[in-house]
Amino acid sequence: MIRRTLLGAAFALAALPALAQPARAPGTDYPNKPVRVIVAFAAGGNADINARLISAALSQRLGQQFVVENRPSGGGTVAFETVAQTQPDGYTLLVGALGSHTLNVGLYGDRLRVHPLTGVDHITISSHSPIVLATHPSMNVRTLAEFRAAVAAGGGTVAYGSSGNGSTGHIASALLLHLAGIQATHVPYRGSAASFQDLMAGRIMFQSDTISFMAEHIRAGTVRGIVIGIPARSPMAPDVPTAAEAGLPGWQATTWTPWSATLGTPAPIRQFLYEHIAAILRTPEVRDRLIALGNTIPEGMTPDATRAFIAAEIDKWVPIVRASGARVD
Repeated sequence: MIRRTLLGAAFALAALPALAQPARAPGTDYPNKPVRVIVAFAAGGNADINARLISAALSQRLGQQFVVENRPSGGGTVAFETVAQTQPDGYTLLVGALGSHTLNVGLYGDRLRVHPLTGVDHITISSHSPIVLATHPSMNVRTLAEFRAAVAAGGGTVAYGSSGNGSTGHIASALLLHLAGIQATHVPYRGSAASFQDLMAGRIMFQSDTISFMAEHIRAGTVRGIVIGIPARSPMAPDVPTAAEAGLPGWQATTWTPWSATLGTPAPIRQFLYEHIAAILRTPEVRDRLIALGNTIPEGMTPDATRAFIAAEIDKWVPIVRASGARVD
């Protein structure tokens, strides 16, 4: 009886469909161990939000942990150098932004140790997010014209913050000041959240950052949104005028979230990661969350398309960086 029962159980198990195996990159066993995801900026910013949402989904889909590490130093240069020193096997990825992948080329020039086009390989871009300028209420300004007058009256002493020297927020503010013909004092922080704490406390007077980071605080009245650097108003902050509406059409500022890998990472692994990230970005759990934070989700950002996009952004932004006079020590 026991033997018949065991045989019956064995036949029943054999009749069940095989358990689905985790996906692997074609021709490889990748990933067969945890993957490090190095974020070039501090926790809480748009790049970090992208990295954590997508890494959690990749862990679930692929059966290996994608572990996020923040390396917020040097405007992304430290993260680049960290990734560049690892094996080109897809087990160390880099998540950055406009600053790390474009602006640093203009800021550092020949001092840049890892160039975004020749020092890493690329996977995809997961989102775009517009930049908004916000002020502390004590500035008592509501329009760009009033902001311009208040900063000019300060004679260069009005302080503004950013997530670090050479960051997107730093250059976006520097460009606005340059276009407006005014000067202010830059105070770099280790991340947007740290800068924003001092903005709320009134120790700095303004900050340029992503709408995904600023929108909740603008709606709450903690800070005032003055201008947004895109052609049309954002539904996240519909009362904030565009730069063109505010009289400064040249201030167009949007960051984006690139995913990169160590130079020499096999193309099948990068294509595999692109396809899975693209699929994740189509899921309501991730897509709706990113859109709710003011992001837009690009389509067709293959590894080749991503590299071409970054090259075009470098061509666009490097002259702007140099004309703005922004520098890093």
